[in-house]
Amino acid sequence: MIRFDSVTKTYPGQSKPALDDLGVEILRGEFVFLVGASGSGKSSFLRLILKEEKPSKGSIHVLGQDLGTISTRKVPYFRRSLGVVFQDFRLLPNKTVYENVAFTLRVIGKSRGFIQSAVPETLKLVGLEGKEKRMPHELSGGEQQRVAIARAIVNKPQILLADEPTGNLDPVTSAGIMTLLERINAGGTTIIMATHEAGIVDQMQRRVIELSSGAIVRDQRDAGYDGQTVRDVEYEPVIDPATPMPDSEAAAAAAGATATVATAASGSAATTAATAAQTDAAPEPATITAAAPKVTPEVMRDAAPLYVEPEATDEVTDAAAEITAAATGQIQVDPEQLKPGEKPAEAASEHLTLAERLGLRAPGGPRRDDTDQEVGPTS
Repeated sequence: MIRFDSVTKTYPGQSKPALDDLGVEILRGEFVFLVGASGSGKSSFLRLILKEEKPSKGSIHVLGQDLGTISTRKVPYFRRSLGVVFQDFRLLPNKTVYENVAFTLRVIGKSRGFIQSAVPETLKLVGLEGKEKRMPHELSGGEQQRVAIARAIVNKPQILLADEPTGNLDPVTSAGIMTLLERINAGGTTIIMATHEAGIVDQMQRRVIELSSGAIVRDQRDAGYDGQTVRDVEYEPVIDPATPMPDSEAAAAAAGATATVATAASGSAATTAATAAQTDAAPEPATITAAAPKVTPEVMRDAAPLYVEPEATDEVTDAAAEITAAATGQIQVDPEQLKPGEKPAEAASEHLTLAERLGLRAPGGPRRDDTDQEVGPTS
C-alpha cells in the first residue's frame, strides 16, 4: 500500500534532514498513529505520501505507483485516491455544508446524479444528516471537523491522511471524531494519523510509528503512545515533608496510594521509607510532574458509537435561522391585490387644441411672443 525505501528529505537551508533514511511499509486497511515531538518529521512524512514534497533520496511507492515517475500533470489524478483531513478544517466559508462536500466531486467531474446520491450518504455517515444547509460559521468545532472528514471520504479514497484532526477539539468531541475514524477504517480505508494525543493512542491500541529527529525510533503494533498504556503510568504528586498536609488531602493521597498497581508495590514502599528518612533534612525543590493526557481512556471508552453534537440554541444562531426562513419562505399574496385597478376616465377638455392634446404645446394657448404656427384646427 505505502512503502518508503531509504527515504531522506532535506529542506534547502537546513543542515539536518527532516527525514533520515526511512524504511517502512504500511499495509492495506491498517490504522497507523504517527507520533513524535514537534519537528520530528510527521508532517514531512504525510506531505511525501501526498506528493506535496519530493524526497531528496530514496523512493516512495503508494498504491503500487512509484511517486518519482508520476508527472506533475498527473498528480491531481493520483490524489483522487487519497483523502486529507487538516487540523484547521479548511472549509469554504461562503458555501454550505452540502456544497463544501460536493465541491470535491464537482472538481473531479462527477455527474450531478452521483453527487446528489453520495453527499447525503456521506453526511449521514459522519453524523451531520439534516445540516446540509448550514454555513460553516453556524457549526461547532466538532461539526466543522466532521464536514472536513466527509469531504475527504466522499470519493471513497483508499488512503486517509489525518494531520492532528483532534488538535483543536475538546476531549469529548475528540472521542467522537476518533470513533468516526475507527468506523471509516473498519470499512477498509487505510488511515495514517499524526497526533500528540497520548490518551487516544493508548486507548485504541493500534500500530504506532514514532519519529525522533527524522528517524523511526519505534514501530510497534497494538501499542500505546510511549510503548505502554496510560494505566501503566503513575502520576504521583511530589509532597514536601516539611509542609503539613490537610486531612482531606491526606485522605486523598492515601486513597491514591492504595489504588496503585501491584507491580509498583515494592517501589512505593521504598519511596515511603526514603521520604520518612528525609523528614528532618532540608526540603528539596519541587519537581514538575507530567500532566495527564487530555483525552483519558475513560472518555474514549464511554464515548457513544457515533457522537452527534447537540443543536446550537444561542441567540445568534436562532436569529440567523429566522433570517434564513424569512428569506427562503413563501410570501402569501392576495390574488385580488394583483388585479390592475380601473383608472377613472379623464374628461377630455373640448377647448384643447390638437397640439395641446398631443402634448406639442402647453394648454392655455400660445404664450406671449410665441409666433410659431398652430398645428391642426384651433376650434
